[in-house]
Amino acid sequence: MALVSEKHVAAHHRFQRLHARDETPTMSSWAKKKGAKQECKDYSLPSSAKLQKIYPHGNKIANIVDGDNEAQSLWKEIQSSGIIPSQVKVKKGTEDHMGVKNDGYDADSDPDCWWSASGCTKPKAKGLSKDIYECPEPHTWGLTFDDGPNCGHNEFYDYLKDNQLKATLFYIGANVRDYPLQAQRGLADGHDICLHTWSHHYMTTLSDEQVFAELYYSMRIVKDVLGITTRCWRPPFGDVDDRVRAIASGLGLRTIIWDRDTDDWDIKPDGNSPTQKIDSNYQKIIDLSSQGKVNDKGVVVLTHEINSHTMQEFMKMFPKVKKAYKNVVPLTACMNVTTPYVEEDIQYPVFKDFISGKVQPKGLPDMDSYEIAVASKLKITKESDQNTPGGFSASSPQAASTSEDSQPKDSQPKDSQPNESKPDDNKQNSSESEPKDESSPPKNASERLRVASSLMLALAASVGVVLWW
Repeated sequence: MALVSEKHVAAHHRFQRLHARDETPTMSSWAKKKGAKQECKDYSLPSSAKLQKIYPHGNKIANIVDGDNEAQSLWKEIQSSGIIPSQVKVKKGTEDHMGVKNDGYDADSDPDCWWSASGCTKPKAKGLSKDIYECPEPHTWGLTFDDGPNCGHNEFYDYLKDNQLKATLFYIGANVRDYPLQAQRGLADGHDICLHTWSHHYMTTLSDEQVFAELYYSMRIVKDVLGITTRCWRPPFGDVDDRVRAIASGLGLRTIIWDRDTDDWDIKPDGNSPTQKIDSNYQKIIDLSSQGKVNDKGVVVLTHEINSHTMQEFMKMFPKVKKAYKNVVPLTACMNVTTPYVEEDIQYPVFKDFISGKVQPKGLPDMDSYEIAVASKLKITKESDQNTPGGFSASSPQAASTSEDSQPKDSQPKDSQPNESKPDDNKQNSSESEPKDESSPPKNASERLRVASSLMLALAASVGVVLWW
């Protein structure tokens, strides 16, 4: 038998390379890539060109896209509903809406419940739910990551998976469009997905239509790429007032803040803070446990997947977190939310099931066989009208256990809590009852403005990779 010539072998290898280049990548195939150079390479999907055309360009502030009649119709419906308080005015933006100016606002009376000025989490306007900002379960670290999906997050997501960690991921709409396979992994791995606006700007400085567009297009790209309609969001920088809350509520979204901040986004070299400073920020939150400050309720901690340094920082600090806190859980578990999406076929575990080891949601779709849609039609129910069990809405009853072998509802442990935390509703933020430390979120708009420029640079670094189309 004649041996195959080297010429034929080389031709075969060349064909394989060309054929592989033409193969459509999947979520699973991309999840196997290692290192940012491989993970952040551009790739093309059948829907890529169409998505580019129908969504806001780049990562600029969103407006309703010309010719988008469905968005226009929904926006008019929200406007005519009367939910948007007319007395709350647009705040003055700085640095292309990457900062905000207090500009004489009376933070003491705080008529707009403006978080950046006062830390307010209980709206003054009628018909709006109070923000979620703490975990009602004792000894519990509410695990959240903002600014994803990061194109190079495989090592980080592998770490979460290996440690049976689930988190609430607040995804930026433009990032989901740019990195759809990376976004799909977040859902496939069993994390719960919330929104973080389309372009990550100070929301109170945007017009009503821009606020709507920032949220609407984030909702729709998540529906297109992941097949879910999420009902939760977190404002960038925490910048929210009753006008912005009302528009979010009209879109069916519950506002989520935090009560402890690592400031990890500012870590060097992309930020200005040395690693030791961020270590210290983490440590102060970790030390709350030994100080007895999480005996009655837990915390919701702000961390980021914005770059490799923030992800590495969490992986480094997690052993200390795990040692100090009995429970590290996503907000779905904190709040006993089993159905965070309009699509109720995905069921997340309640708190007592989660801490018993049943951490994986039921009914997760196979992302490798999921066909990305284009301009999905959204099913919207105003947040205050959502009353099915197990949702994020304040009107939603607490869900029963999703496990077949769980205890009956009336035999739950004494430390099991309802959806809403029990502290006095007039208490706007946990820092009002505790001395302010550097792990607490800055309360003043000027403090947020001080760091805005650095964050803008960090975000630019995060999303400035070559687009996949």
